[in-house]
Amino acid sequence: MVKLLQLAALGLALSGVSTAVKPKPPACRGMTKREEWRNMKRSDQKAYTKAVRCVMTRPAKLPKLKALGAKTRWDELVMLHQVEALQIHSTGTFLPFHRYFLHVQQFLLAECGYKGGLPWWDEPLDAGNFINSPLLDPVTGFGGDGTGPGNCTHGPFAGLTVNIGPGFTNNPRCVNRKINDFFSDLTNQTYVDDALSKPDYASAWMAIYMGPHLFGHIALAMMDGNSITSPGDPLFFMHHGFVDKMWWDWQARDLPARLNDMNGPNAQSPEIGFIEFDGSIAEEAAAQGWGSPSPAMLAITPDPKNGDNGGTETTLNHVMSSLGIIPDATIRDVMDIQGGYLCYQYV
Repeated sequence: MVKLLQLAALGLALSGVSTAVKPKPPACRGMTKREEWRNMKRSDQKAYTKAVRCVMTRPAKLPKLKALGAKTRWDELVMLHQVEALQIHSTGTFLPFHRYFLHVQQFLLAECGYKGGLPWWDEPLDAGNFINSPLLDPVTGFGGDGTGPGNCTHGPFAGLTVNIGPGFTNNPRCVNRKINDFFSDLTNQTYVDDALSKPDYASAWMAIYMGPHLFGHIALAMMDGNSITSPGDPLFFMHHGFVDKMWWDWQARDLPARLNDMNGPNAQSPEIGFIEFDGSIAEEAAAQGWGSPSPAMLAITPDPKNGDNGGTETTLNHVMSSLGIIPDATIRDVMDIQGGYLCYQYV
């Protein structure tokens, strides 16, 4: 509560104003379908996990990311989340960036021949019982609860190495997670409905972020439970498909207005940091063992004000960077999932 009061007092999230633009008419043809995992054909599930394994073993391409420790294309994806962590969490950019981040993942999967839509996880169906979810099946899912000293998971990603993380360090680790069903219960439909009931983006992104999004992460404890490099676990993208669908469902309730509703800080305040943790950025880093971005990492970190007229408020013109994996995009580009830049639907 103290954090939220600080945030409001600084005017960083809860008092933002929308940037009004006229929505572009749909220019999307041949939409891909994002299916809930358990509704996919088994052949499509296999194609997806095969492509993820391919990305996780395909050599890194970008010299600036390789220099920082990326060894695979998957490492590059995780490093993108790592480098920009303090801009894309506890900020108004959280939802649009992670929608863009899923788009980056889709591009990398296409390099490995995957042509389908991204799957997602309807977490309320398994709330309170993640441990028995079909998504954690070792054969038809993503592997289950981690075991052994490293909490390494079994299943299709067993034996693979992620070289990025934890935090701002880079130490090779297995794909790992630790399920906690006390917290998974807090991804239930009541919390989803609460987020979808919010009247504006300022309150909706906060309810999604601090509600089902946060509880899902805590329940899964992916990659040592580390917020900064949790995309090392492929299950991250299923969770964030769920988060993105929540945002789209919220938008769809008043699409003409909500395609333009964007605000909130474009970077964390040093005094507040992650709103889910106590303390400043420096205090959180020390408590969580994240470390700090190195000078080389800071040298490639995008300007969080890019596109925002030098201000601290997130606008539709805010520029999102993938550090060279795909071209940059603006938040305006990703507001409509069927607007042309993006072209998909949830089924």
